[in-house]
Amino acid sequence: MLDAQAYGLKSTAADVLTFVEANMNSTLDEPLSQALATTRTGYFEVGNMTQGLGWESYAYPVALEQLLAGNSLEMILEPNPVDRLTPPLAPRQQALYNKTGSTNGFGGYVAFVPSEQVGIVMLANRNYPNQARIEAAHHLLSELTEAP
Repeated sequence: MLDAQAYGLKSTAADVLTFVEANMNSTLDEPLSQALATTRTGYFEVGNMTQGLGWESYAYPVALEQLLAGNSLEMILEPNPVDRLTPPLAPRQQALYNKTGSTNGFGGYVAFVPSEQVGIVMLANRNYPNQARIEAAHHLLSELTEAP
Protein backbone atom coordinates (compact mmCIF):
# COMPACT_ATOMS: atom_id res chain seq x y z
CA MET A 1 0.00 0.00 0.00
CA LEU A 2 2.82 2.46 0.76
CA ASP A 3 5.00 1.69 -2.27
CA ALA A 4 3.18 4.15 -4.55
CA GLN A 5 4.87 7.07 -2.74
CA ALA A 6 8.24 5.79 -3.93
CA TYR A 7 7.05 4.76 -7.41
CA GLY A 8 7.04 1.12 -6.33
CA LEU A 9 10.76 1.16 -5.47
CA LYS A 10 11.60 -0.31 -2.09
CA SER A 11 15.02 -0.42 -0.54
CA THR A 12 16.86 -0.21 2.73
CA ALA A 13 19.89 1.82 3.72
CA ALA A 14 21.86 -1.44 3.80
CA ASP A 15 20.81 -2.25 0.20
CA VAL A 16 21.82 1.19 -1.03
CA LEU A 17 25.09 0.98 0.90
CA THR A 18 25.83 -2.30 -0.91
CA PHE A 19 25.30 -0.39 -4.18
CA VAL A 20 27.66 2.38 -2.99
CA GLU A 21 30.29 -0.20 -2.05
CA ALA A 22 29.99 -1.76 -5.51
CA ASN A 23 30.67 1.68 -7.03
CA MET A 24 33.91 1.88 -5.05
CA ASN A 25 34.99 -1.73 -5.71
CA SER A 26 37.69 -1.93 -8.39
CA THR A 27 37.71 -5.73 -8.45
CA LEU A 28 34.20 -6.36 -9.78
CA ASP A 29 33.80 -8.50 -12.86
CA GLU A 30 33.05 -6.96 -16.23
CA PRO A 31 30.50 -5.92 -17.45
CA LEU A 32 29.18 -4.84 -14.02
CA SER A 33 32.30 -2.78 -13.34
CA GLN A 34 31.94 -1.01 -16.69
CA ALA A 35 28.23 -0.37 -16.16
CA LEU A 36 28.86 1.24 -12.78
CA ALA A 37 31.77 3.29 -14.17
CA THR A 38 29.50 4.57 -16.94
CA THR A 39 27.15 6.07 -14.34
CA ARG A 40 30.09 7.98 -12.81
CA THR A 41 31.49 9.25 -16.13
CA GLY A 42 31.11 13.04 -16.35
CA TYR A 43 29.45 14.53 -19.40
CA PHE A 44 28.69 18.11 -18.33
CA GLU A 45 30.08 20.68 -15.91
CA VAL A 46 27.77 23.07 -14.10
CA GLY A 47 29.72 25.33 -11.77
CA ASN A 48 31.85 23.08 -9.53
CA MET A 49 29.69 20.02 -10.23
CA THR A 50 30.22 17.41 -12.93
CA GLN A 51 27.06 15.67 -14.11
CA GLY A 52 27.16 12.02 -15.10
CA LEU A 53 24.42 9.65 -16.17
CA GLY A 54 23.62 8.72 -12.59
CA TRP A 55 25.93 10.56 -10.23
CA GLU A 56 26.95 14.15 -9.70
CA SER A 57 30.58 14.62 -8.68
CA TYR A 58 32.90 17.19 -7.19
CA ALA A 59 36.69 17.34 -6.92
CA TYR A 60 37.61 16.05 -3.47
CA PRO A 61 37.91 17.42 -0.88
CA VAL A 62 34.85 19.57 -1.52
CA ALA A 63 33.68 22.54 0.52
CA LEU A 64 30.21 22.45 2.03
CA GLU A 65 29.31 25.62 0.11
CA GLN A 66 30.06 23.89 -3.21
CA LEU A 67 27.84 20.91 -2.35
CA LEU A 68 25.05 23.20 -1.24
CA ALA A 69 25.28 25.25 -4.44
CA GLY A 70 25.25 22.13 -6.61
CA ASN A 71 22.12 20.83 -4.90
CA SER A 72 20.33 24.16 -4.42
CA LEU A 73 16.85 25.08 -5.63
CA GLU A 74 18.49 27.46 -8.10
CA MET A 75 20.43 24.55 -9.59
CA ILE A 76 17.36 22.35 -9.70
CA LEU A 77 14.72 24.82 -10.89
CA GLU A 78 16.54 27.51 -12.87
CA PRO A 79 18.52 27.41 -16.13
CA ASN A 80 22.26 27.17 -15.52
CA PRO A 81 25.18 27.54 -17.93
CA VAL A 82 26.55 24.11 -18.82
CA ASP A 83 29.81 23.05 -20.47
CA ARG A 84 29.90 19.77 -22.37
CA LEU A 85 32.98 17.69 -21.57
CA THR A 86 34.60 16.41 -24.75
CA PRO A 87 35.84 13.80 -24.25
CA PRO A 88 33.76 12.81 -21.22
CA LEU A 89 35.55 12.77 -17.86
CA ALA A 90 36.43 9.25 -16.72
CA PRO A 91 35.41 8.29 -13.18
CA ARG A 92 37.83 9.65 -10.59
CA GLN A 93 39.04 8.16 -7.32
CA GLN A 94 39.66 11.63 -5.87
CA ALA A 95 36.02 12.81 -6.11
CA LEU A 96 32.88 12.96 -4.04
CA TYR A 97 29.93 11.39 -5.85
CA ASN A 98 26.46 12.26 -4.63
CA LYS A 99 22.77 12.15 -5.41
CA THR A 100 19.76 13.60 -3.64
CA GLY A 101 16.27 12.32 -4.14
CA SER A 102 12.79 12.77 -2.82
CA THR A 103 9.24 11.87 -3.66
CA ASN A 104 5.88 12.25 -1.95
CA GLY A 105 7.24 12.78 1.54
CA PHE A 106 10.32 10.55 1.40
CA GLY A 107 13.87 11.86 1.09
CA GLY A 108 17.32 10.50 0.62
CA TYR A 109 20.93 11.45 0.10
CA VAL A 110 23.80 9.22 -0.97
CA ALA A 111 27.45 10.28 -1.14
CA PHE A 112 30.74 8.42 -1.42
CA VAL A 113 34.44 9.10 -1.89
CA PRO A 114 36.29 6.25 -3.66
CA SER A 115 39.78 7.39 -2.61
CA GLU A 116 38.71 7.28 1.05
CA GLN A 117 36.58 4.14 0.68
CA VAL A 118 33.82 5.85 2.62
CA GLY A 119 30.17 6.43 1.82
CA ILE A 120 26.96 7.48 3.48
CA VAL A 121 23.33 6.60 2.82
CA MET A 122 20.59 8.68 4.38
CA LEU A 123 16.98 7.58 3.88
CA ALA A 124 14.03 9.21 5.63
CA ASN A 125 10.29 8.72 5.72
CA ARG A 126 10.11 12.47 5.56
CA ASN A 127 11.33 14.89 2.93
CA TYR A 128 13.95 16.90 4.81
CA PRO A 129 15.31 19.86 2.80
CA ASN A 130 18.35 19.08 0.62
CA GLN A 131 20.39 21.62 2.59
CA ALA A 132 19.83 19.76 5.88
CA ARG A 133 20.70 16.40 4.31
CA ILE A 134 23.88 17.73 2.70
CA GLU A 135 25.04 19.58 5.81
CA ALA A 136 24.60 16.45 7.95
CA ALA A 137 26.34 14.19 5.41
CA HIS A 138 29.22 16.63 4.84
CA HIS A 139 29.78 16.86 8.59
CA LEU A 140 29.81 13.07 8.96
CA LEU A 141 32.09 12.52 5.97
CA SER A 142 34.46 15.24 7.18
CA GLU A 143 34.69 13.60 10.58
CA LEU A 144 35.25 10.17 9.05
CA THR A 145 37.94 11.34 6.63
CA GLU A 146 39.35 14.33 8.50
CA ALA A 147 38.76 16.40 5.34
CA PRO A 148 37.95 20.13 5.56
